[in-house]
Amino acid sequence: MPDTQQPVIVLVSPQLPENIGMCARAMLNCGLKRLRLVTPRKHWPHDVAYRTSAGADEVLDQAGLFASLDEAIADCQHVVATTARSRALHVPILDAEAVAQKVVSWDRQATNTAIVFGTEASGLDSDMVSRAECVLRFATNPDFPTLNLAQSVLLFAWEWRTASGLGDSESSQEEAPAPHSDLETFFQRLEGALDVRGFFLTPELRPTVTRTLRSLFSRMAPASRELALLHGLLTALMKEADGGPNREKE
Repeated sequence: MPDTQQPVIVLVSPQLPENIGMCARAMLNCGLKRLRLVTPRKHWPHDVAYRTSAGADEVLDQAGLFASLDEAIADCQHVVATTARSRALHVPILDAEAVAQKVVSWDRQATNTAIVFGTEASGLDSDMVSRAECVLRFATNPDFPTLNLAQSVLLFAWEWRTASGLGDSESSQEEAPAPHSDLETFFQRLEGALDVRGFFLTPELRPTVTRTLRSLFSRMAPASRELALLHGLLTALMKEADGGPNREKE
């Protein structure tokens, strides 16, 4: 499978360069090479990461560095968040095998998929999870679910490698979802329109409402044509709200 048809491993604010190196090692063990780093705590590149990667230099050499999660996933049509914590958002929770099979199917559509891992100490926050269409949760002991970063990457990578010989021939006929950057553009436009119309009743509730809305559209994973329809719908509604022509009354 070409590197461009592999999922992207995204590490958000990794604290230790040795953990980045061990993640690169785990990835290359299973044939994954696409790594992106979002605001690592230490400067990048870092010698310690190379030393602990056990020779997975090609993964580290090609690793992308990003200032935010949105930038790191901007070209991705699918986003999967990994977390062991319960969240208020109604995002589907899948085990590693189910996620791997989905990702392989998406890979074969030549779409970009991001598997997002949070920082070692606190994982992903709700805002980050709201950008995902599903959550990957490993079936660990519920009384002791803690995994280190490289273990989590390895568990997913192994399941992906196992599933990569599988595929859903029907799914290849489906239209690929729009890139995350396009979805985020629509969401920002929607949020602005709702703000103008007084939808947000109190400043205190606004962050919760916007997270819920963003999560809703992320789970939909609309294709570009569907997103264009949503833009058109929003335009029409705003024209009507501003006193524009109402075709239904003509």
